[in-house]
Amino acid sequence: MLSIRNQQIETIKSSKKQHFIQKAIKFLKHRYPQKTDKYDENILTSIIESGIDRANVYQIVSEQGIISFLELMFALSFNFDANQRTSWTRNILDNNKLTESEKIMTIINTLSRL
Repeated sequence: MLSIRNQQIETIKSSKKQHFIQKAIKFLKHRYPQKTDKYDENILTSIIESGIDRANVYQIVSEQGIISFLELMFALSFNFDANQRTSWTRNILDNNKLTESEKIMTIINTLSRL
């Protein structure tokens, strides 16, 4: 019988997370070169890890949802959900009746009207 220890599960999760972070760095460097060029890989990793943690607070957990959240961070500000100028996004992100994609799309649609 195959038995997987908790440590092995954590190693797999960590490996998956690191792979996702590398994908996110590559994507963000392509999409936002002027903003990402200011930072080395360690700082970008920290920014992305912070973004993942913050997205999770708002029940944004899929890879696509997190990438969209990271894009909002680079397009608006790294702390857009707490920034006074974009504090309206917090009401959308905190709305538990919306799915993660509805939250992201509502923010994007609102931005397009501003």
